[in-house]
Amino acid sequence: MTGRTEETAETTARLVTDAWRRIEAWLGERAPVSHAALGPGAGAEEIAAVEAALGFAVPVELRTLWGLVSGGNVNGGGFWLGNRSLLRLDDAVAVYRRMMVLQTQAERRYPTPGVPGEDDIVVWQRPWIPVFSSGEYDTVLGTYLDSGSGLMWHWSKYAYVLPDGTEPQHSVVTYLEEIADSLETPALATEGTPGLLDGRLVWLDETLTEDERRRWHPAT
Repeated sequence: MTGRTEETAETTARLVTDAWRRIEAWLGERAPVSHAALGPGAGAEEIAAVEAALGFAVPVELRTLWGLVSGGNVNGGGFWLGNRSLLRLDDAVAVYRRMMVLQTQAERRYPTPGVPGEDDIVVWQRPWIPVFSSGEYDTVLGTYLDSGSGLMWHWSKYAYVLPDGTEPQHSVVTYLEEIADSLETPALATEGTPGLLDGRLVWLDETLTEDERRRWHPAT
């Protein structure tokens, strides 16, 4: 998102902070293992280093989130929607660089024929910032923030989701609020069922083993 006024940026930062504090409080009360794994937020210098590596400014909502929390992974997995992990800043930069290399290779291998803009091979675009991955040690799948639109979309090593507007997507604010609302009132959950497994927050999905499903119980 570009062209924000200072007031809008402050409001966005406050909304991100408020939603995260709700999530953090729930983890502290209900999921001690997940809460204990939370890392401290990144400092301004660390975020500035990411911006230097990307070559553009990180939107205020992501900068705020990174300033509040890092890590939080347990046994290689995270507690975000879909049990995804929040990428460490250096991993986010590494994924970004890798995907941009793949984009360059695709452009060289498959030059666009005819009219510019038609049949383009798109692997990655410059404004996309990787935020979440399928696991702490697995960055084949993940969720990126399109810094131009302020919306988040999914990527994989083999496919991507372009921001074409055909499906409603989360902003960082609505993503965090979706998690907070689902934890505080599970009946409102629309993107998975939150629950507990060995003291950590786990969302019930097809990735859980049969044994994990037996030991998992829903948040109430």
